[in-house]
This record gives sequence, C-alpha cells and structure tokens, in this order.
Amino acid sequence: MAHAFFLGVDVAPSDGNPPHDVTHALFEKSTEGGDDGATYRLDHIRHHTDIASTDELADHLQGLVAEQPYIGRTSLIVSRSTDFGQALVDALEDRGMDPVAATLTEGSGVAAGDTDEIGVHLGGVDAVRTIADLHRGRKIALEGYTTEVASRLARDVQALAEQLDEADGDLEALGTSTSEPSFDPEAIHVTSAALAVWLGTERSFDPSQHLKESPQTDSVGDA
Repeated sequence: MAHAFFLGVDVAPSDGNPPHDVTHALFEKSTEGGDDGATYRLDHIRHHTDIASTDELADHLQGLVAEQPYIGRTSLIVSRSTDFGQALVDALEDRGMDPVAATLTEGSGVAAGDTDEIGVHLGGVDAVRTIADLHRGRKIALEGYTTEVASRLARDVQALAEQLDEADGDLEALGTSTSEPSFDPEAIHVTSAALAVWLGTERSFDPSQHLKESPQTDSVGDA
C-alpha cells in the first residue's frame, strides 16, 4: 500500500498585527496500487490563535514534517492570500522547503503561478468542491476526532456535500443548476483541509513531483 501526506495551511484575514489565527490540516493519502481509488484520512488538524511570527510557525511546520512517518513523504501547500501567508511561504523556502503557494480567489478555475515559483491560482469554490466530492464518494475519513476544530470540519464538509447533492438534484429535475458549494475565506479550518486534499488529487505519491501542467477542476470523486 502506498502512502503520502499532504499538509494545508491557511491564515485568517486580519489587520496584519500579531497574534495570528492559523489552521494547518494534515491528510494521509493511501491506495493499494496507483492513484486510482485513492482514499484520504485526516491525520490531524490544529488551530492556533497565538502565532506571533512567521518564523515561529515555519519552525513548527518544519519540525512536524521532519518526524516519522511524515519525513520525506509530505507535500505542503500554503494559502498566500494574506501578507502573513506570503511571508510564511518565504520563511519555509528560506528553510529549504518547497511549499506550493496558493492564491485563493473568490471565483472558480485553476491556473499555474509564475514560471519561477511553485504556485497556483485556485478558485475557492474548486477547493471546497474537491473535499465535498471526496466526502460524497466516501473517499475521505474525517470522523473519530474529539477536538472542536476537527468536529467543525466534519460538520462543515458534510454541509458542503449536501449543497452538491441539492445542486445535482436540480440538474436532474430541471436540466440546469446554478448552485455551487459555498466558499468562506474566513473558514480557515475548511480551506486548510481543502487545500491539502486538492494537492493530494494533483500529485502522485512522490512528494518531489510538481503540479500537473493542467490542474484539474472537474469532479475528483475518482481521484
């Protein structure tokens, strides 16, 4: 069985002054063979309300991915939609890490970042649709955790999946649907998790692999 880990990080919008609210979510991707039929399991999710600096958080994340079983098997994606998020990307790169820098947008669609960086412009709707689709396909496990942030994540992903079910019902009954899962940039417990699993659908089990040249935006129920 192949295993890989994907760590997503998002920062709450703020006035730029510390302390900062940050959530990081770590998922394990596993499969019996190849990427077809891959499943995802929440390894852990942490919400921090007292981060004073990017160096503090970068040191913490560097230490995390250096532990077993994550070392050498973890890919990292960071939302740089805030100044603190961009500074965190820079701090991680200064430590020799290669995070994917994600710019979350209000709309949908995916585009590669600049040619001199590992980056992506990702519609927030596409990110949350990814995790909702995986939940609907029973390809992601979020249950069994007792922390408040993990419980909130499970409830909110369930709600996103129900929104997609409703949209599919409209499509079947009316032949059209304008519904999309809701994207809330302040719900960083959802966006950090959505970024992690989105990256998992875009990469194989080799953490050194770059993003696909044409990142997908369609349903990932089979990813």
